[in-house]
Amino acid sequence: MTNGTGKTTTRKKAQNGFWTRWSQGLERGRARLLEAQAPWLLVFVLLATWALVPHSGLGVFDGESLGEGAIAPRDFVAPVDLPLEDLATTEEKRRKAREDVLPVYDFDSGLAAELDQRFQRLFARGRELLAETPPERQGSDPLRERVVAELEGFAGLKVDPAALALLYRDSFSMDLEDRIRGVLAEVLRLGVVSSKNLLLDNRVRGVTLLDLRTGTERRHLDLYDHLGYPDEVRDFVAAEVRRWPALNNQQRQVVVDLITANISPNLNPNSAETLARRDAAAAAAEPVFVQIRRGQVIVRKGDQIDAAAARTIQTLTRQNRSSGNLLPLLGSFLLALLAASVLWLGLRDESPAGQSRVRLFNECLLFLIAGILGASFGFQLARSLSATIEADPLNSMNSYLFAVPFASLAVVSRLLGSRNTALWVTLVFSVLTAGIAPDGSRWLGLFCLAGSLTAIFTLDRFQFKQRLVMVRAGVIIGLANAVFILVAAALSNADELSLSRLGFDLACGLLGGLIVGGVASFAVPILESLLSLTTDIKLVELSNTNLPLLRRLAFEAPGSFQHSLMVANLAKAGCEAINADAVLAYTGALYHDIGKVERSEYFIENQRGGRNPHDKLSPSMSTLVLVNHVKFGLELARSYNLPPPLRDAIAQHHGTRRITFFYNKAKEKAHCEDEVREADFRYPGPKPQTKVMGVLMLADGVEAASRTLVEPTEQKIRELIRKIVEDCLKDGQLDETDLTLADIRMVSQAFHRVLSNIYHRRIDYPGFDFNQKDGKTARLTAAEEAQVQEAKAS
Repeated sequence: MTNGTGKTTTRKKAQNGFWTRWSQGLERGRARLLEAQAPWLLVFVLLATWALVPHSGLGVFDGESLGEGAIAPRDFVAPVDLPLEDLATTEEKRRKAREDVLPVYDFDSGLAAELDQRFQRLFARGRELLAETPPERQGSDPLRERVVAELEGFAGLKVDPAALALLYRDSFSMDLEDRIRGVLAEVLRLGVVSSKNLLLDNRVRGVTLLDLRTGTERRHLDLYDHLGYPDEVRDFVAAEVRRWPALNNQQRQVVVDLITANISPNLNPNSAETLARRDAAAAAAEPVFVQIRRGQVIVRKGDQIDAAAARTIQTLTRQNRSSGNLLPLLGSFLLALLAASVLWLGLRDESPAGQSRVRLFNECLLFLIAGILGASFGFQLARSLSATIEADPLNSMNSYLFAVPFASLAVVSRLLGSRNTALWVTLVFSVLTAGIAPDGSRWLGLFCLAGSLTAIFTLDRFQFKQRLVMVRAGVIIGLANAVFILVAAALSNADELSLSRLGFDLACGLLGGLIVGGVASFAVPILESLLSLTTDIKLVELSNTNLPLLRRLAFEAPGSFQHSLMVANLAKAGCEAINADAVLAYTGALYHDIGKVERSEYFIENQRGGRNPHDKLSPSMSTLVLVNHVKFGLELARSYNLPPPLRDAIAQHHGTRRITFFYNKAKEKAHCEDEVREADFRYPGPKPQTKVMGVLMLADGVEAASRTLVEPTEQKIRELIRKIVEDCLKDGQLDETDLTLADIRMVSQAFHRVLSNIYHRRIDYPGFDFNQKDGKTARLTAAEEAQVQEAKAS
């Protein structure tokens, strides 16, 4: 039977196994997702294209349904620069263009000559008829009747019998002919118009006079000289005829009627030509446009939509639906694709430990996606704040843009990646920021680049080992923002510069630097967990020896714990000598032997006298126990959620080195050497993959070997380090690291300094003799005795 304790233990083990399997499956899924390049690239390109293209901000509903007088359901903001036609101004311009066209009047200059010829023929025919009749019969009634009958309507003239009778009585005299033709010529020379009042409506600007005979035209201003038909024509003719002698009033009236009846207007308005010219002038008048700027508020939520706003909304809606956005969309897509290509090529030489180039590229795309979303949110927030606050300078959107924490992306990418990675991400993000920035913010791309570069160089100077570093970095970034704002203000138009606006810009720039520190402090732990990345501050936190796992190592395997502390100091010194990651080396060394908490008594540093457990085991079994501390250490690392770099330290600190003691022991017991396989007496590996892991392997071997020195001297320490290093080199354990011979030499020198300081000789305490053995004082050599006496004397 199983007691309650056994059931509880079994249940806990089952739960622990379930959570371990679940976390391992989650980690594998996350790793596969981060290695999938196509989805991340697609998301980035689509998002960047959406941010870069001048897309409509009119919402998902149909903007054309919002006509004049409707209530705006939300704020309408112009998403692009839009030249919108001002219909009222354009119509006024076209109306004026129509009015500027003078009325066209046709002037028939050939009418006078035609009438002159007709009257000339009339008088000539009349004289011919008289000449055909003998003189004695010229006054007879039959002749008069014949003349009237033949000449009435002659040559298309309106000649009534009374007028013919008058002409007959005067025998169609040359004098009367000349007088009538002279009056006709004078009247038609002055010009006869059918509607004098209509003509005088243009007395200020005149009319365009088109000569039908010659086809020429001119501007005519003397409109009062023309005669209105028929009244002014009759009056003019009557005044002329009144001066003729030998005619009574009745005869003068007959002549006046004759001349007036045969005169027709020779100055006529050409309505069709006037209308055509005015239409052409109106069509030639270019439309008047008002510039709607990108980001400009068209109408606010709750306001009534006026005619201009309704036209703007409808125009933007139609523009968004039309194929006119294809070219900007294509350009934005190509720019996003180019940005991704530049980033891929820039990361060509990057090879972070435990990561592929594809995964690093995907992580950078994730950073950029977050940066684009954050920048877009910042732009929208700045636009809303400037629209809400009316007081100057608090209503300046460009000022609020200086408070957007653009440099947060540089800080995050620098803390979670290398300096080169952060530089490339910063460069691409600055270009994209310049593309998605609101209009009028021409400095924003350079502002983003300047703040981001300042962040990278600041983190190079201040190692991220304390959370307070983020505050310092934020202050420095804020100061850099302020300097950039001053430079931009100095290079801008001085007429637009005001102290209040400049002061507000500087305040926003300083605030933006502080926000960078806050955003980065919030984002780094989250991204550390999501991407399984490790920062220096995380390693520093994990190096706290009061953490549960290290405390367990200290209590259950105290010798291994002390060994780990010594290895940590050696590895740190070695990495500092070659400018490698000393923080990772120190923390990795603390955890590299945590697997020894399981069966700690099988490891020599944890044994407290008595029999060695390995004496009862075969060499192969002893080797299995030793090798399993790596496997068990990895299991503990996963259960305690240690980051991948520390797991690498556990797995790689022995590489594939041979356990020589038990290998030789197995060969001694074997009947022939063929029965012992060397591969069975090696650690599973892998070999160290980085400089840090290579230094850790050397530090582990050197520290363990140094404990075997009975009387350590500098020469012995130097020789010990040389042998350990040569053994690792000959065994090929450092082949997969980037360590050079120069690096190994500097690491060896650092090891020598540390071990020499640890094993230096001290003087004896007065009154105490710690070298007694079995009641006798241990004998010192003459040289050692001299050193002790010299130390006491000093």
